[in-house]
Amino acid sequence: DVTFMETFVFALSLQQLQCSALVLRLQTHNPRKRTVAECVFSLRQLGSEESEHWLDLKQPSKSSVCHSELHLSTLFQPVSGRIQVKVLAAQNLPPSASPLSQVFFVKAEMHQLGHVAIEKKTRALRPSGGQCRWEETFHFQLASLEHACSMSLRLYSRSSVRRKQCLGQVQLGFDSPLPEAVEQWKDTMAHPEKEVTAWHRLSPP
Repeated sequence: DVTFMETFVFALSLQQLQCSALVLRLQTHNPRKRTVAECVFSLRQLGSEESEHWLDLKQPSKSSVCHSELHLSTLFQPVSGRIQVKVLAAQNLPPSASPLSQVFFVKAEMHQLGHVAIEKKTRALRPSGGQCRWEETFHFQLASLEHACSMSLRLYSRSSVRRKQCLGQVQLGFDSPLPEAVEQWKDTMAHPEKEVTAWHRLSPP
């Protein structure tokens, strides 16, 4: 065990707090500086009172890590046999060398019975303050109400000097690797016609 007991102070407005995250890296400096583990903590959940948190450190990814988050809403409509997915917003978007031409968009697709439904895409937006707000709704027709389905939503960036790049994805479903995504899907399926909204950190594409 290692005890640090060190304090860092960051001056952020409430608006900045809602769309910021803290990246913590555990490093060793012998024989050279190397990151051995890291974690990301969303500042959106902080309040005016001091609070303590235990955070899980994970091995750093060899590829560049995107700390962006997607704000998604889901709704199960059994009468019409549809799943409604609303792409609300993204935050903590990565900066670009060409910010005036950089845009972001989200692609959504549904998987059921081994098939992929028609892919749907939001409009491309230029970010403002590290955020994009789409508020776009997609409807996917279920092939069967008896078989489980899942959703995948991928965040892309595109600039004039670079082709589109997939920054990461969120998988919604009972078998999602993200506990928060599983919880949202369970709540959606257990309560038809209830709109369930949550923020999700992107997983590697």
